[in-house]
Amino acid sequence: MTYNRIQYIDALKFIAIFAVIAIHVFSLNTDAEILHFKINTFHQIFRFAVPIFLMITGALFLNKHINLKEYFKKRFNRVIYPLIFFSILLFVFFKNTEFLYYYWYAWMMIGVLFTIPIINKFIQNSTEKEIEYYIIVFVFFSIIQQVFTIYNIKYALDITFFITPVSYLILGYYLSIKEFKSPSKIILISLVVFVISTICKIKFGSFIFNNSFHTYLDLSLFQILQSTAIFLIIKYLYSSKEGIFKSINNLLNYPLINKIILSISKSSYGMYLIQHPLIYSIIKPEFVKLSLSGSGTLILSIIIIICVFLISWIIIMILGKIPYLNKLIGYY
Repeated sequence: MTYNRIQYIDALKFIAIFAVIAIHVFSLNTDAEILHFKINTFHQIFRFAVPIFLMITGALFLNKHINLKEYFKKRFNRVIYPLIFFSILLFVFFKNTEFLYYYWYAWMMIGVLFTIPIINKFIQNSTEKEIEYYIIVFVFFSIIQQVFTIYNIKYALDITFFITPVSYLILGYYLSIKEFKSPSKIILISLVVFVISTICKIKFGSFIFNNSFHTYLDLSLFQILQSTAIFLIIKYLYSSKEGIFKSINNLLNYPLINKIILSISKSSYGMYLIQHPLIYSIIKPEFVKLSLSGSGTLILSIIIIICVFLISWIIIMILGKIPYLNKLIGYY
């Protein structure tokens, strides 16, 4: 099973891997504040990262003909073998299994990959209205789960079937096929939704998330809105030809920009796997020793995010050019 490169999908991968790194760097410091906000809460701005990766998976692999033998062969090559390779490599260098904990997304994806052929049949045999029904139920039960848990309401209603990574797959597929008449309006509305949902996540997100879901994956209403907004913004920036969005569209289609986005997109899984030792074994021990002001911590965090992003990209890009090794480092 193959797919042609889709520009906005590659751009979403670019943004999502940057967001993953930002989450981990902002989470390092628990004390520094700026404007009465703890800097570690800024990771809420970027919590869309994993949902976006799941939504991309749904957009690319749902409603496709799947040959099970070919499908699992390619998924093992692209997901499981790199995970095994980096896990062994990091154990050899750092002598511990702590990184298996940080690789929760990769382990979750293994479960998702086994689910896709089943969910694919549902998508292939569903109308657009039936898919919309599923998404509405997903959002509704996400809210219900939060309310029940926050107010400690005892219930026997099992709604966890709808509040899973699979729901982000279906949401991503739906947004990829849904076409709206005015791309510029969708971008503006999505920007407003993103800002409002992000502010809510910074102010309330930690409480709502920690008290609602027994998972590392954020399935709260704010997260659904934030992730949906990012997906639509990037999708329609590649099709909008009006006003300032036309200039952005031209910039995104500039050959050099296209080439960089594509390279980082192809490197994104390897970057995810390699950034953990850079952040947690090399940077964190030194970072936590520093005694900086809030503004100093924020500036240093931004510098670290950019450096880890670039270093991870360069390493994976170089390794991706080496025959045989490129199959083990998640470059595709």
